[in-house]
Amino acid sequence: MSEASDDRDEPAGRDSYEHPSYEHQPYPPQGPSPGSGLALGSLVCSIAGFVLCAPMAVAGIVMGHLAFYRARRGRGTGGALAVAGFVIGYAALIVWIVLVPVIVRALFQSGVFS
Repeated sequence: MSEASDDRDEPAGRDSYEHPSYEHQPYPPQGPSPGSGLALGSLVCSIAGFVLCAPMAVAGIVMGHLAFYRARRGRGTGGALAVAGFVIGYAALIVWIVLVPVIVRALFQSGVFS
């Protein structure tokens, strides 16, 4: 009698149940979200702009503004890093704009160019 009750407890057709297939994903795999590479490049170029030359600072400013625009639109990360990049770039550019004429004037006054 226990065998008969076991047969009644199980739903009919349980042996014909097929497990779902996991061969295919329901959605295409998502790649990593856009990183802050442009913002990091902006910061590196801006810092190098203090040491190397003014065009590096200009490159840092441009990349910083592009990265900030992308971060604001949700197409990338690193908005704060981008702001730091273009602010430091502007500071480096101002230093170069002030420093180069002062150095050239001092060299003329010392007689290096005469």
